[in-house]
Amino acid sequence: MTEPGDEIAQDAAGGDLLHDSPVAREQVIRTLRAALTQGRLTEDEHDARAAQASASRSHAELAALTADLPAGLLARPPAARDVWAGVCVIIAAVSVLAAIVLLSPDNYLAFALGLFAAATLIVAPGITVGLMVDVRHRKRSGRRLPPGSPEPTRYPV
Repeated sequence: MTEPGDEIAQDAAGGDLLHDSPVAREQVIRTLRAALTQGRLTEDEHDARAAQASASRSHAELAALTADLPAGLLARPPAARDVWAGVCVIIAAVSVLAAIVLLSPDNYLAFALGLFAAATLIVAPGITVGLMVDVRHRKRSGRRLPPGSPEPTRYPV
């Protein structure tokens, strides 16, 4: 059993008795849930690890629960709405640039805003096209064949 002063001594000696936060626990539980959905954990393993995460007292205990799982399970792949957000940013930048050129070309603040809009017009289309290609690739590769249908051949034999 640890005494109140032992926690500081163990932390100085390299131990990890710092208490974890509810946010860290919730993130581990979300990671475990994602691993369950992806089939990386069985339901029993998930339940046991989630119970351990709820009862954990340190960051080391939480890290041990997800040590055998790959990083990035909670990363969200790009979706079509991300592409539309990129298109909207481009349209907004064009509108700002056009308004500045037409309404106040001599104002320094407007000039700085125009430079920002121009930089956005240089960067945003490349990112948007990349998102479009990735979303299209995910849609095409995510299609499943109906049960019992033969594997398609790429090249005629």
